[in-house]
Amino acid sequence: MDLQSLVAAHMLNRRRPTQMGAAAEDRYYRNQITLPRLRLRLLGLTAATAGLTLFLAGVIHT
Repeated sequence: MDLQSLVAAHMLNRRRPTQMGAAAEDRYYRNQITLPRLRLRLLGLTAATAGLTLFLAGVIHT
């Protein structure tokens, strides 16, 4: 659970939410968690950084 969800869960609400069972709560939190997806831009930036680092290491070494 991230910090924002933790704070939001402990904030006082004016109205009480309906109670949900354990299975419904598991489904709710499973749907809230999304893993970050690697995008092509991020992958390209990582490859370019690695290539430049290797190039500079080769130039400095010789």
